[in-house]
Amino acid sequence: MNKQTATIILASITLLIVAAALTPLIPVREPKYSELGILGPDGTAKGYPTSVAVNQLFRLYGFVGNHEGNVENYQLLVKLGNQTTVVNNATYANAPVLATFWRIVGENQTWTFPMNLSINQAGNNTRIIFELWSYNVPASNFEYTGSWDYIWLNVTP
Repeated sequence: MNKQTATIILASITLLIVAAALTPLIPVREPKYSELGILGPDGTAKGYPTSVAVNQLFRLYGFVGNHEGNVENYQLLVKLGNQTTVVNNATYANAPVLATFWRIVGENQTWTFPMNLSINQAGNNTRIIFELWSYNVPASNFEYTGSWDYIWLNVTP
């Protein structure tokens, strides 16, 4: 082996050792996101009602997790929709608000809360829509996060 090849091999090994030693010091950018979940009446992901009477109280639980990298002021809007109500990650539902819940949630903290809800009109395939909003301090208003969920209900007279 000649001197030039030996120098290249030694330099490569040294570079690998230095890179391996510095890797733990390089900050990893964790993805930033908010969580939204709707839980059944016992606080788990089961037992959701499928039918209620008009004005009958029923309980669900909301779950919000903050992984945005800072404290967040969240608002959960509960809306009354149907089969044709448009809602997606970019568009919030243009529908009447049944209830509003809000809380300031610390970074890497969660908020689980009861929601006692009722619907004042009968209907088949009624969609209860849950939208997560977050307060934008510079704009001084709540903005839709794009996180949403829903359950279907038949509401009997």
